[in-house]
Amino acid sequence: MVVGVVILVGAFANPAWAHRHQAEPAHGGEGQFLANGANHPRFIDPDGDGNYESCESYGPIPGSEISPAWYGLETAHHGRDSGDPGKGDDCYLADGNPGSVDPALRDDQNPAIG
Repeated sequence: MVVGVVILVGAFANPAWAHRHQAEPAHGGEGQFLANGANHPRFIDPDGDGNYESCESYGPIPGSEISPAWYGLETAHHGRDSGDPGKGDDCYLADGNPGSVDPALRDDQNPAIG
């Protein structure tokens, strides 16, 4: 029973909601954290259309802080902002679910940034 619960919890632990961005090929494949391990606001799908957005108003990922570099990291990692371009609206809209394990559903345009 306990093993099943651990597996179930692990299945829903989504790296898009709790990861620091890093340049993966750096340092012999060990990677290097970008912007001192900066993090972004939470990603949610507010209208249920499958396109997730990260907005400062959604607050930080539990246990972290929103970095001033968050918007630049998201555009470098996932491509252009598909909503209102620019940080003026304090949001970044992805073309999918950045945390999905299914490559067809996620919006990860730059595989060098993890």
